[in-house]
Amino acid sequence: MIKIENLGVEYAGAGKVLEGVSFNVNGGESVALLGANGAGKSTLLKALAGLAEISAGRALVNGVEVSRKNLRQVRSNIGFVFQNSDDQLFCLTVEEDVVFGLRNMGMEKAEAARAALEALSSLGIAHLAGRPPSRLSEGEKKRAAIACVLAMRPKILLFDEPTSSLDARATRELCEILKTLPCAKIIATHDLAVAKKLCSKAAVLDKSRLVKFGDCAEICADEKLLLECSLI
Repeated sequence: MIKIENLGVEYAGAGKVLEGVSFNVNGGESVALLGANGAGKSTLLKALAGLAEISAGRALVNGVEVSRKNLRQVRSNIGFVFQNSDDQLFCLTVEEDVVFGLRNMGMEKAEAARAALEALSSLGIAHLAGRPPSRLSEGEKKRAAIACVLAMRPKILLFDEPTSSLDARATRELCEILKTLPCAKIIATHDLAVAKKLCSKAAVLDKSRLVKFGDCAEICADEKLLLECSLI
């Protein structure tokens, strides 16, 4: 579903933020993206979604190369859940937020409303449809943000620190939800327990480079690697 080949991203004034990153994600597979702050995790997710320009190498999403000319096709396959849910929830009600993307895709109003309700119901928050996002808990906001992307029926989901700002109960409940989602997932996280619970594989970034890709449980048990990469 995702093929990353020697991918690099360079920001003006910041130099190379990612360099020589290569790994694949298969259909239905969940991959943890591990690394300290500044390692390049968020940048990699943004590059895959066409939100950061690739300066070297390439990335393929469901067989389509990520490039400006292919952005519409790439984004029809990918859903991006940002770290801060408020970045995705800006309408007066939760339902309007979920409907927003569907309407932008050209879906008719009645069909979009049905799809929004289906997405909210699948996450157990249909009762929040008429609530303003500002009145939701952090856990409810996270589910609402996920509903916004699930309604678009993506084949791949990208999560940037999905459990940040959540308490233990909300984290546990969110993990149970994420485990039920059948599509391919890349989950950027600092939480090794979350990574082990949700992912079969892991990619470790350090100083803008991929230093390890493989079995998630083995990587999370490698204390030397985790110490070197400031993960413990």
